[in-house]
Amino acid sequence: MTGLYPHQHGVVDNYTDIHDGIPLLGDCMAQAGYYCGYAGKWHVSPNRKPTDCGFEDGKAFMGYGFPGSRVFPSLKFDAPPRNKPNYYEEYLKESGYWPMDISEGYMGNNPALQIQEMYARHDGPVESTIEYFVAQETCCLLEKAAKEDRPFFLWSNFWGPHSPSIVPEPYYSMYDPAAIAEHPSYRETFEKKPYGHYLTEKMWGLGDAGWPGFAQIIARYYGHCTMIDDMVGIIVNKLKELGMFDDTIIVYTADHGDCLGAHKQIEKGAFMYDEITRIPMVVHGAGHEDCDSMVYLHELMPTALDVAGVKPLKPVAGESLLPLMTGTEKDNGRTHVFGEFHSHFYVCRQRFVREKKYQFTFNESERGELYDLEKDPYQLNNVCDDPAYAEVKKRLMDEMGEDMERLNDPARVWFNRIRAFY
Repeated sequence: MTGLYPHQHGVVDNYTDIHDGIPLLGDCMAQAGYYCGYAGKWHVSPNRKPTDCGFEDGKAFMGYGFPGSRVFPSLKFDAPPRNKPNYYEEYLKESGYWPMDISEGYMGNNPALQIQEMYARHDGPVESTIEYFVAQETCCLLEKAAKEDRPFFLWSNFWGPHSPSIVPEPYYSMYDPAAIAEHPSYRETFEKKPYGHYLTEKMWGLGDAGWPGFAQIIARYYGHCTMIDDMVGIIVNKLKELGMFDDTIIVYTADHGDCLGAHKQIEKGAFMYDEITRIPMVVHGAGHEDCDSMVYLHELMPTALDVAGVKPLKPVAGESLLPLMTGTEKDNGRTHVFGEFHSHFYVCRQRFVREKKYQFTFNESERGELYDLEKDPYQLNNVCDDPAYAEVKKRLMDEMGEDMERLNDPARVWFNRIRAFY
């Protein structure tokens, strides 16, 4: 939405708002003459709605607990959206799917965390799911866009795939847990790893279930993925029906990955593993070739503006991906990416530098991590203190320091003071 890093736009957790005065993508696209619409989960600002951010139309779910939306009596993870009315509840009632409930909810055995299921079976038809509702809302926006004498920019945001995976049949039973092979890094011992990794694994309370328990979670998550793929198919078919498909660029991506048992973890947190940070991005309508360049999710902001033929109103932290998408550039020449993390479950400022061969992670108040990704692709062996990697570590720390200075990163102060001993 901003083209910036968290320390620049201010949203360092799920509840903090964007700094004032930062141009947002919706505002910029609207100023460029685009009809802008939004559908689904609104995870941009706790105070500003889409209509406050350049989107003319769209029903946003303000808050965090959208899968429940207080419509499933048996669901523990049941925080409602902050805004009134509850659009999903209204849809269920208007469509004759009310009342609605779930069954077979599964969660870990930590007695202090009996508030969030990993998955549950949605006991209604596919048409009664929130994913279907979001797809239909998106189709309504497309119908509005088709009547406009101007280009359009729509953002359709599904909750998932994300726990709790609340999915109906046939998706709930679509994948056989017994057929899901154990992830190589499920053998994680946490030796030489930050202590917070161990604590996070214990918090979820999934260890006693072993890999068979994780396989049950993964099977429902896979079903969730397939259901959302099908919902995207509904949107694509609507574009074709309206004669807009061939003139539309579609970007299909996610905001983070999920460990799904890798390193004995679920979801995401204060760990910079590939399962979390290396996410899918599929583009239709701007080129035909795969690209192996390292890019940033926040670069979608200047990319969309590039498509619209305008530039960001203020400097951003990345560049347009359009040349890579169209193939006018085969490689962006980027040798590494710089990432940051601030808070989820507990505060832990992290920075990482990821090359194709190595990754170094600076855990501000914990031990560092260095992985040789050719020898150790699953990031099990932390060689941060191995003398054989001293030169590699120094080079990556130098890269990190340069990125911190370039981005005016507040974490650079402590990093510069402690790096000689880290």
